[in-house]
Parts: sequence; C-alpha cells; structure tokens
Amino acid sequence: MADNYVIVGAKRTPFGKYLGSLSEMEPLDLAVHAGHAALTAQGKDLSPHIDQVFVGNCIPGSFETGSVTGRQTSLRLGLDRFTITLDTACCSPLTALRMAMWGLRLGELSSALVIGVESMSRVPHMSRELRSGVRIGEVKLKDQIFPITYPGYKSVAVDASDGAAKYGVPKRMLDTWAMASHIKWAKAQQGGLFDDEIAGMDVIKGREQFRFDVDEFPRPNGNLAAIEQLPPIFGAETTTAGNAPGLNDGAAAVVVMTEKQAEKLGLTPLGTIIDAAGETDMPYGISWIPALTIKKILSRTQLDLERLDLIEINEAFAAMPLVSTKILAEGSTEKWFDLLMKTNINGGAIAIGHPVGASGLRIMMTMMYELRRRGGGLGVAAICGGLTQGEAVLISV
Repeated sequence: MADNYVIVGAKRTPFGKYLGSLSEMEPLDLAVHAGHAALTAQGKDLSPHIDQVFVGNCIPGSFETGSVTGRQTSLRLGLDRFTITLDTACCSPLTALRMAMWGLRLGELSSALVIGVESMSRVPHMSRELRSGVRIGEVKLKDQIFPITYPGYKSVAVDASDGAAKYGVPKRMLDTWAMASHIKWAKAQQGGLFDDEIAGMDVIKGREQFRFDVDEFPRPNGNLAAIEQLPPIFGAETTTAGNAPGLNDGAAAVVVMTEKQAEKLGLTPLGTIIDAAGETDMPYGISWIPALTIKKILSRTQLDLERLDLIEINEAFAAMPLVSTKILAEGSTEKWFDLLMKTNINGGAIAIGHPVGASGLRIMMTMMYELRRRGGGLGVAAICGGLTQGEAVLISV
C-alpha cells in the first residue's frame, strides 16, 4: 500500500427493536442521521471533502422508493457525489467499506463515506399477483423476513443449527452464549462504553416524542433457564428465538480517508484499516464463514491469530462466534476458550440487535472504540451473509 487508510468518523444510531422506537422512521432518515453524525464527529463538517459514498442495504423494499437508496441518502446529506448501493446481505456495509478501500488504494479517492442501514420494521408484506390482477380467490402476502430464506435453500436458522451440530457446539452452549451477550451489554452500557459510537436522536412515534439514545433490544434481566425453554424455530434443531438476534432497525456510518488527507485536514485518526477481505463457501456454511474470512485476512497480512487483541464476530446466531472461534482454535479447547474471552466482549447482536444492513459497521466501530479505551491494539471484525459470503476487516489503533 502506498498510504495508510484511517477512520476519522464512526457513529451509529441506537438500534431499535422490531416495531419499537424507530419503527415509524423512514430508513432514509436513519441513514442520514448516522451519516451526518460520522461526518461531523470531529467538530467540523467533512462533507466538502468526501469523494464518493458507499451504502450497504439488504432490503430496499423498506424504503418508500426502493431504488438507488444510497443516492437518495447522499443527496439528503447534501452530498452530490457518485454513490454506490450494495447488497451482500448482512455483509453489505463491510463490502461497501472494502469497495471504498479499493478506490483509496487505487488513488482514485482520498476519502469516502460508508453507510449501512436497515429498517426491518418497515419491510412490507408483498404480493407478486396484484400487478396483473386477481380475478378470483385469495391473495397471499409473502413476508420477506419471516423466515429469512432463499429459494431452493433452507432457512438461515436451520443453517446455523446444522453448523453448530457439525462442529459439536451443543444447544446449552448456544443458550449460555446468548444470555452472556445480554449481560456483557448491560455491563458495557452501565460503564458508558457505547457513548463513543451512539449518536442519540429525537424520535416521534405515534403521539410520543422522546430522546432515543440507548439500544432497546437487550434483555439483561432474563435468565438462562427461560432461554433454554424456548422451542426451536423454522425446523432447526437448536436455533431458538433466545439464541438468535432480533429483527431490528438502525444505521451506522464511517468516514475513511488516506492518512495524508486526514493530516491535511487536521483530523485525528480513530483507527487504521490494515486490510479488508471477502470470502465464500458452500451456501449453507454461514456459521463458519467468519472463521474462513478471518483466516484469509490473517494470511494476506502474514499475521498470527495470537496477535489479535480483540475479535468481533457478528451474532447472526450464537452459532457464528462459537463455531468460528472453534475452527480458529484448530482442535485446542484451551485455545478456543482463550479466543472466546476476547470475542464480543461488550455483547453482540443477540443483545444489541441486528439490523442486517448496518451490523457490519457496528461490530467494527464497537471493536475500534474498545481498542482505543485499552490504549491501542489489533482487532478483527467478521460477519456472515446469507448464502454464505463473509467479510472481515482488520483494524489497528
């Protein structure tokens, strides 16, 4: 690389639960809020210095007009810049970041705004019959998010359960990890550890108007016994509503630049992006693709796993961090538990929520801010996407 590539702004909305505080807000407004917060995070508006905008979004049907949703966002931000909208399922925002990195590395860009957004509460039921008309009989409305599945394949809940079985991760461990996610979130929240990343917002829902600045999905007052009693869902063996995330609303955004451009603008780098990588595997391998993607990025950078101070693996289900860290441990139980101790230390998507188009940037910034609180270090954030694509980003602080 000819230059270092740094993050100079990283903010997100608090994440809302399904039909919760953000459910009446347009996803466009969520994306704009996160983008503006990232652009102004260092006390100056970086909009004039942004060369291009990249937006990750999985379900464009939640937008009033589900086309060029990224361009809609950039124009609302006052950025008349070329904007690319990407859909690689949950990988979308980190794929968007990786594409921005291509432009920076090639020298075509000196800066970029990257946004991830999803409003699962606003996803409509749909019919493909009404366009041509229905002469007689019932009209069936498809729910695009219940369950999340793809034609010709099992639901992602089944894939997560099957992955856990393949790698010998029992249901009790899935449930325990899930409960721990809520507890870790509560401890971090009480310590103000999310203050760096969350940009609070004024929300109107119905006749209420209020300040929304805390993730509302976590349930730290639950208990393991209650989680264990929940039934499996969608034909899975071990996946339940307790060891899965919710259907959530939210947005996240980062501003990335060459180090030279950041110095020119007098900005303080929050973290340095060492590398970003994508990987694929068999379409049902979502539980282990984070491990393969982490292995790829470590191989590319010639770094040992032991060098990592923190790991974030998105809790699309509890199976993802448990299966992927077990694979990374290469058969060593001691190494596996050591990896788990540095993975998702402030809780994950099972607690915080998983607005699918935003989570990739969320896990990266959560990890980056934790590294900063520790005085620096090295971390990797990885996420799986439907039909088994994976993204990972390696950060140093």
